[in-house]
Amino acid sequence: MRIDSNPPILPATPRRDGKAGSAQGPAFSSAVSAEQPVSAPAASRPTTPVDGLFLIQEIPDALAHRRRAVQRGSTLLDRLDDLRMALLAGSLSPSQLVELQRAVASERGQVDDPRLATLLDEIDLRARVELAKLSLA
Repeated sequence: MRIDSNPPILPATPRRDGKAGSAQGPAFSSAVSAEQPVSAPAASRPTTPVDGLFLIQEIPDALAHRRRAVQRGSTLLDRLDDLRMALLAGSLSPSQLVELQRAVASERGQVDDPRLATLLDEIDLRARVELAKLSLA
């Protein structure tokens, strides 16, 4: 017994019962030849006003305050680093400590975080202690 896995493909044969196919009836030809009315084009929408864009440009940059705070913090950290290096080298000058105290005092008015205020108090205390040591020596 022989089994063919793929039977050969044969061309389609016409119907022998005399009935017309669904694509050859009068309903199909009338649907193809009938013209459908064309609808009017949709009205165009008005352009959006650019007033909103102008208002957005007038709002101050929300990140500007944060950038300034980071810059001030970076300056204060640089002064603390200079103080540390001067302490290690034994060349600490009172002017460095006074400048650090001024920087801390200027930051206090702009700080609303209690932890940061505590940190500024500790820095100020350390600067006062080092000034006291220098005045005794």
